[in-house]
Formats: sequence, structure tokens, C-alpha cells
Amino acid sequence: MKHFYSNFLKLSFALAGFVLTSAQYSNGYIVSNEGNFGSPTAEISYIDANNNITNNIYHLANNNEALGDVLQSMYFNGDKSYLVLNASNKVVVTNRASFVKSGEITNLEFPRYTTVANGKIFTTNWGDYNAVSQYVSVHDAATLAFITNIPLSENPEEIITVNGKVYVNKSSYRAGNSIDVINPTTNTIISTITLSAGLQSITVVGNDIFALCTGATGSTVYKINTTTDTVSANIANSTIVPPSQYDALKFSSEGNTLYIAGATSVYSLNTNLATFSSTPLFTTTASGNGGDFYGFAAIDGKIFQGNSYFVNPTSTVNVYNQTGTILNTFTTTVGANNFYKNVFTPASLSTAETKLNNTISIYPNPVSDILYIKNANGSQYKIIDLSGRIVKSGVYQNGITVSDLNKGNYIIQISGKNVQQTEKFIIK
Repeated sequence: MKHFYSNFLKLSFALAGFVLTSAQYSNGYIVSNEGNFGSPTAEISYIDANNNITNNIYHLANNNEALGDVLQSMYFNGDKSYLVLNASNKVVVTNRASFVKSGEITNLEFPRYTTVANGKIFTTNWGDYNAVSQYVSVHDAATLAFITNIPLSENPEEIITVNGKVYVNKSSYRAGNSIDVINPTTNTIISTITLSAGLQSITVVGNDIFALCTGATGSTVYKINTTTDTVSANIANSTIVPPSQYDALKFSSEGNTLYIAGATSVYSLNTNLATFSSTPLFTTTASGNGGDFYGFAAIDGKIFQGNSYFVNPTSTVNVYNQTGTILNTFTTTVGANNFYKNVFTPASLSTAETKLNNTISIYPNPVSDILYIKNANGSQYKIIDLSGRIVKSGVYQNGITVSDLNKGNYIIQISGKNVQQTEKFIIK
């Protein structure tokens, strides 16, 4: 009996230590730092809720192990993060909170972006530079075992999961004009959505995909219905163009607003695509080093800008409000190329009520139609999917309709006079 209690206490302390470690980087913003091509200098930075920054968190979490060469992108799904290393030809899988490595996929060729659907990991690959060999690789999400490759006709970039399907931006360096739609059950391309030339980037709002096409004659934003996989609206602007042939416009979204960054200016338009103004939200002061808005994202009503001048060993990250006032400035490692909100709170799920701060509760959980929050009328809420994307927000009044969202796990943030709480729930 004595040994039982001794072992029990040891296990309890070990679990407590694990919980503290796993929560270390799970309530703030993640910065992906690309690193210099040809060297294993890719890294991750973490900005916490109090605006404190920690650099090299992968290095710190993994016994000084180098992450790799060119961190192209990151993706969150459940309790895992997927780190896509373009020049290292691998995807590193870590715990989403602690960033402790749990595995890696290595049989890749210049991977770009990744997503998870139907228990599988889908990753875009450029393939051999000297051959037409671009593809989407498919691996088992549980075992990381290789399943198959899906050939593509052009070099791919972003890949996203929406409405039970996988969508591939098939236009590297604005050289293409189409999006392939993949059935994640059969691992086959089921349709192709054709847009105008110069497809730059795609982003998701709810169940709609928005695509930005740019070139010397202007920019066009398309809205794509993912039920029919057709264009439902589009709007053009003849004056917003890429800074140069090789410099891109950057595309991001939050709530019902789309954001475009180019050179030193940030533009916005509503997702209804009613107007596309040439007047920027704000214009920044050029750094003088180039690489302005190399990294760009709109998160929590703020604009994150990564100035990456690769001759320097560091990058400057500026955080702006909607009028262009700098709220914070941070220094990260080299090549800050993107920003992600990482809010992950493991929680027990109940079919009845999940209590928050002993004063309010969400129910039912899981939910299929309307989610209720007891004692929260008038509080602000945000519903966030597990990739960190805000899919619904507003002021709570007598229920939130969630039947228009995809089935799966979500996080709800509730902010009111007497409450500040984050909780996990399931849409079934």
C-alpha cells in the first residue's frame, strides 16, 4: 500500500509537470520564422497574452534540436501542430501546446502547406524542380504512414479543408489560375475551379473560400461556394497590384473582413464583395531594407507585419491597430513569414453543461443546432476552429446558431464584465 501511494504521488507530480509544460505556448500568437535557405535556421517564436516574446521555442522544447531548413508554413489540428519544412523535405509533428516533437514525415519533395481531413494528412509538394512532378502527398494522421500521391498539373501552394473537401491553390508565383477539389475519402480530384490568371492566395471565411488573383492590370477577389464549388461573386480593382514581378500581395481574413497587404499599404474589403476601395486602411513607413509585409496576418482586430531582410539574423514584427498605429514591436529570428493564433485548452466534454467560472455554462455539448450560454447575455463571443480561424463572433443573446458550421471540435471565447473564459465544444 505504501508503494502504491508513493507511485501514485510520483505519477500525479509527473502529470502536473506535463500539464504545465503543455500549456506553455497555447494562449497567444505563434510566429513562424523561415530561416535562411540552405541552413537549419528555421524556428518558432511565441508572443503571450502579456506581449512577452519567447524565441526559439522548438529548440527549447526539443533538447536543442534544430527544426530544419525553411519553415514554409504551419497548421494546427486538434492537439497537434504540423511544421512544413520546405528545404528539409519534411513535416515535423509536435504537440500543439508544448511544441515537443512527436514524429515527422520525410518522404516529401519541397513541401509547401498541409491540412488534415478524414484522418489523413494532405501536403502540397512542388516535386523535382527539373521535372513536371508536383503532387499532393497523403499520409495517415495517426501513424504518419504513406498512403498515396495525387498528381497535379501545376505547382501548388495553400491547401485547406472546407465543407468536408480539400482545396488546393494550384498557382505558384501567380503562374496558374485554378483550384483543385479533392475528395478526402477516395484521394482523387473531383473538380477544378477556374479563375482569372495570377492566382495569388486563398483564405477561408465560414464555408466560403476567397481567392485573390493579381497582376500588372490589377487584382480580383473571388468568392467560392464550397457546396457547389462554383464562383458566387467577384470584384476587381485596377490599381492594387503586386509591388513587383516577384513580390506578392499578401491575403488574410478575420470575421467578415478580407485584408490585402502590398509594398507598405494594407487594404480591406467586406466578404460581401460590394466594394473594393483603392484607399488603404493605412500605410506604413518603409523599412528601407525590403521585405516589408513578408509576413502578414489579421488576428484579433490587429494587423501583424513581418519585415524580413534575410541579410540580418533577425526579423522585426510590428503589430498595428486598424488605423495603422503601432501597438507593439518584437524581434524574432530570421524570416518571419506568418502568424497564427494558438488557443488550445483541453477540456472534458459533456452532453449536458460545461461550467465556466462557476457562474455561466455552455450547453448542449456536443451540439448540432443552437449553442446556449447560461448567464452570458450581452457578453462578446468568438468561435474558433482548431486551425485558429475565427468562424463566428458577436454579442451573445439567447443562443448561437452553429448548424451552418462544419462538424468537429471548436473553441469558444467568452468575454464579459465578470467573465473571461475559453472552452472547447463539439458540433455533431
